Amino acid sequence: MLVILLSVLASCTTDAQPAEESEPRALVVFAATSDVGLGRVRIPLNIQMIDGTRIDDAADQLIVTYTAPDSPDPQPARVVDDLTWRAWPVRSGAYTATMEFDQVGFWKISVSSKDDDDLMPAGSGVLVKSATDAPSIGDAAPLSKTKTFPADGTLKSITSAPDPDPDLYAISFDDAVATGLPTVISFSTPAYCQSGTCGPQTEVLSALDDKYKGQASFIHVEIFDNPEVMLAAGDPSLGVESSIIHEWEFHTEPWTFVVDGFGIVVGRFEAFVTLAEIEEYLVPVLTGA
Repeated sequence: MLVILLSVLASCTTDAQPAEESEPRALVVFAATSDVGLGRVRIPLNIQMIDGTRIDDAADQLIVTYTAPDSPDPQPARVVDDLTWRAWPVRSGAYTATMEFDQVGFWKISVSSKDDDDLMPAGSGVLVKSATDAPSIGDAAPLSKTKTFPADGTLKSITSAPDPDPDLYAISFDDAVATGLPTVISFSTPAYCQSGTCGPQTEVLSALDDKYKGQASFIHVEIFDNPEVMLAAGDPSLGVESSIIHEWEFHTEPWTFVVDGFGIVVGRFEAFVTLAEIEEYLVPVLTGA
């Protein structure tokens, strides 16, 4: 019986080896965005090998193009000229690309290797709407009243962050806009974030507050109205969504916005965004560039 079993195992191994060798080498790309409208848009891209192998920090080795929806007068593919690797504190990181959309519909995205002709390209896409649900760049931000440091000093009642930074709850968003200073506002639930990036996102916000204190306001908004109840019970199903997410009309999280001193959105980020990328939008507002 042992001989038969070993023979079966050997034959399985022998049969499996050519299959592994014959598997195609191919890229996979996923556009991590759900709310895209016309105009110039930042698109986060997850690019890796089909077998799950990461392709990190390789923007100079990749070509990203995007093509308008099918039409009687097809347009040539457009080439992304600012593909950038963004290292994250979790999940390694992601790429970002800026794309200009001038038609509503399903745009195709393609990623290929510059030098490896044997590496099969990847395809994905993004649905472009005539208008976004969440505020877009150039829109006036909703002048929401956000929760601030409670009178009893219990920050756990307004945030699920394990070690909340009081500075992020020092001023309500509507009051922050009234000061005439820029504001960076981030919506997330650090303790219950499915992507695991909400905690790191609030840490980015704290770091920005330390760096630009007095020049701008930095505000974290918890997704749930009752984080203290959820944490005490250990039951996320008890969560009650804050009405503010309906004011801003987003359907994923985290979301972060840079708003200028007039209350106009100048930076808009779905999913995790690094400190450096937020600065790309914040610093020009601070300097008047």
